[in-house]
Amino acid sequence: MFAEGYIGIAGIIGVGKSTLTMELAKALNFEPVLEEVGGNPYLERFYGDMKQYGTIMQIWLLNHRFRQHREFVSRISLGKIRGVVQDRTIWEDTIFARMLNRHPDKIISDMDYNTYLDLFDNMVLREMVFPQLMIFLDCRVETALKRISERGRNMEKAIDPAYLRSLQENYYEFISEMEDAGVRILRLNWENFHSISEVARLVHEYSLKPSSFTKWVRPLRKLGIDNEANIPKKVPVAQ
Repeated sequence: MFAEGYIGIAGIIGVGKSTLTMELAKALNFEPVLEEVGGNPYLERFYGDMKQYGTIMQIWLLNHRFRQHREFVSRISLGKIRGVVQDRTIWEDTIFARMLNRHPDKIISDMDYNTYLDLFDNMVLREMVFPQLMIFLDCRVETALKRISERGRNMEKAIDPAYLRSLQENYYEFISEMEDAGVRILRLNWENFHSISEVARLVHEYSLKPSSFTKWVRPLRKLGIDNEANIPKKVPVAQ
């Protein structure tokens, strides 16, 4: 299912999600939901040592986004707010975990990644609510790096261009997955900023497009019986 009035803004670090979130929410008379940056206790440590802090930071982000997600979906359904524009949805959380698991250095190990996916399944897929519309902002990695430098967050100075390129590739894969699940996707070339009035017009236009949702299923993990280590060895019975 999807929540009427739930708009997600997706894209790599530095593309311009937060600015669009604030301006579009104001234009639509929706509430902005921003990503927690200043309150993330792991973010600066993660950029300094991804291997040590990759898994715990992803779990912290999943927990934080899940709480945000439940709160605004409830407020929309109760009619307390018209809608929200969210800077990076809970669905995008899986992009980072998958990318860190695929990294040649296995920043997140296979064991930790499977645990993370189990947690995601139990938390998110149990109460699956897609955005009415997901806006995907795209720009060159070089442009994103320039914008990151201009906003001057100390913790982001260590971001490597290769990290952003990998993130962008994983975003392309993710957006295709969301389309396959029936989510409406509005792709915007954000190399240059568009006027808010034009974005608002496109939001109304795309929100009216038909959509057919399917269950978005994460890869299956082994069941207990599938793991030989769980099967007791035969013990000889005395005759």
